[in-house]
Amino acid sequence: MSTALAVIGGIYLKNDAVKDITGELITFFSIQSAVILPAMIFSAGILKPDGLELEDADRYHRALKMQMVFWVVLLALDFIAVVALIAGKALAWKLVLPIFGTNRHVDLGWIFPTVLYFSGSLTIFRTVPFVQGILSLLDLTSEMTQKAIKRRNKMEITERTTQKTSGKMVLPPGYGDIISSEDDR
Repeated sequence: MSTALAVIGGIYLKNDAVKDITGELITFFSIQSAVILPAMIFSAGILKPDGLELEDADRYHRALKMQMVFWVVLLALDFIAVVALIAGKALAWKLVLPIFGTNRHVDLGWIFPTVLYFSGSLTIFRTVPFVQGILSLLDLTSEMTQKAIKRRNKMEITERTTQKTSGKMVLPPGYGDIISSEDDR
């Protein structure tokens, strides 16, 4: 879909079609990046060993890593879109290069908007999976926390049961005897 949009935009739109909204687009991609970075930092430190079994910790690590890779790609697409916007604006959406050894030139001004249309549309399309990924991590965290709590509760019940059935308590000799003072003698 993003490829189709990039090709259609590159063919049918003027190279400078986004020149009047360049600032707004840069702001949009910057805000999206500003949302992604804290999510990445928070997720990197979220794995805690408390109450996790090895299998759960491994599963959680794989899920976090997949999510991180997704976010890195999304962040890279944001940067590519912003670079295309900045470079296009800086060059007035024109890039004409001479062909060496001839009097001819090649117009590569279409590269900036085409790259922008591709990376920009792909980042927008990937926003829904971004939110779904965060929700799936929430579900996984919740599931593992519940398992850890159930495991801890079971261990506590077993420990209490063991203490109840540990036999009669034996008191040391002289325990509970009344000690008389020197005046009573």
